[in-house]
Amino acid sequence: MQRQDYEQIVERIIGSKSFGRSLTYANLLRYLASCTRDDKVPKEATIAAEIFGKEDYDPSQSTLIRVYVYKLREKLAAYYENEGKAETSVLTIPKGGYALALSERDLVKPSRRTAKLPRPWVPVLLVALGVAVYWLLRLLPGEPSQPSLPLLWSDLQDSRFPATLVLGDLFIFNEYDPAVGSMRTIRQSGINSQREFEVFREQQKPAHLDWTPATYGLLIQGSAHWIKNLTEMFGSLGKDYSIRTMSRFNPKELQDKDLLVVGMLKTLGLFQNYFQGSRLAYDAEVDGIRVSEEGEANVYTPFGDPNGYHTDYAILAKLPGPNGNAVYVFGGIWDTGATESLKLFTDSKLAASLEKEMDEKLGRVPKHYKVLIEVSGLDRMELTSRVVEMYAVE
Repeated sequence: MQRQDYEQIVERIIGSKSFGRSLTYANLLRYLASCTRDDKVPKEATIAAEIFGKEDYDPSQSTLIRVYVYKLREKLAAYYENEGKAETSVLTIPKGGYALALSERDLVKPSRRTAKLPRPWVPVLLVALGVAVYWLLRLLPGEPSQPSLPLLWSDLQDSRFPATLVLGDLFIFNEYDPAVGSMRTIRQSGINSQREFEVFREQQKPAHLDWTPATYGLLIQGSAHWIKNLTEMFGSLGKDYSIRTMSRFNPKELQDKDLLVVGMLKTLGLFQNYFQGSRLAYDAEVDGIRVSEEGEANVYTPFGDPNGYHTDYAILAKLPGPNGNAVYVFGGIWDTGATESLKLFTDSKLAASLEKEMDEKLGRVPKHYKVLIEVSGLDRMELTSRVVEMYAVE
């Protein structure tokens, strides 16, 4: 097959809805196609270096490439079951290697002839069909059964309080230079609250500049996914919720609502207080999560390239509010952890799996709890996670 034909097939697949929008999988498929056209069979280590930038990749210690190729096979199969179902040429990745294969398949066309039943049988068929429908209706329950919802959602479903999502936004401030009449907006990663800004301004501000906090914050990219996940969950509960940003949150709302707080832990403002002195706590000095047990402490901090393969840590917690309400916290050191911790709660299957793990480790699903989660992945949409620690909050 000509190079141009290969390119057309690959780009058609990548542009399909079934393939999805992952740039990583698109680059991987293009790379495998290029190697196949040049009669080269890429090795795992070569793929890791060329696509993922991992020069020291060891196939005996990591399954990263095998996992991504496995999922790429699934995406190709999904394409040919949907958009590509009428195509006679099928692109696959045969097991045992990483070269692409293009094979032909026969498409069986349905016959245009329609069998006709002899007219004398029509009344008999109608009577039989009527009897079947009658007994089917007799056997069905009076009301359609509803799918069971995760136990973790039950308090939100039955709560007398309205629910509010609080998004951890990034603190920014304005700098005005009167000498030239210029204004610019600044984001300083170490400044995540009004208090930190005031300390920074006192210590660092040049005398000829005017620094003032902005009246708004910046939302990170993950906020769109958080809102989507919560909207789907609340839709299942038949309820609604409102949205606030941390920079605009009024502490008076602490006792009037169930609060779902999502974001990087350093952006969660007053909600960081819920972890001070706790067995599982956020340590702002090292931007990590500290787990204390029997006089010893372990600190978990993220590592790797945040725009490549990396590992983050997150807290998923449900804590008692001051007025019988509840405070849910989904916070990561990076936004990767925040995204995955919320997904573990809002995805009904993942929530059921988390409930099962709580039941196995804690003997029950406690009313209040804290969970430490390790999250790994190449980008913020292709993540895997595991529970590191969990315990009930009494």
